[in-house]
Amino acid sequence: MPFIEIIDRDATEEIRELATEGMTEGLCEAFGIAPEIVTCYYFSSPNYSYGHAGKYGDKAEIFRTFIKIHAFPRPQEVKAAAARALTSAVVDAYGVSPKSVVVYFCDRDPGDAFHAGVASA
Repeated sequence: MPFIEIIDRDATEEIRELATEGMTEGLCEAFGIAPEIVTCYYFSSPNYSYGHAGKYGDKAEIFRTFIKIHAFPRPQEVKAAAARALTSAVVDAYGVSPKSVVVYFCDRDPGDAFHAGVASA
């Protein structure tokens, strides 16, 4: 833990490799953690799997790369620093506008995280 969940569209392995490096580095710096505990999971969302502002697929105004951080709670200023770092890493890797990158934090209580069947708390 933490886990970074990324929903993107048509990304190459090279893009995802660059994004993984940048997001891991940024999250570790913001959270003060080691990269060995960070995992990235990628999910692709083709154009027929996306809608925004009541418009669907290719008619949708903008595709947003959606990033969810599943982690133990952190102070707001730490999350803000992490969000800036992750956004920058995605912009660099994917060549997209910062406005198309959305970062959500999904705080998890340590007692709700189990590794090898054992709670982290």
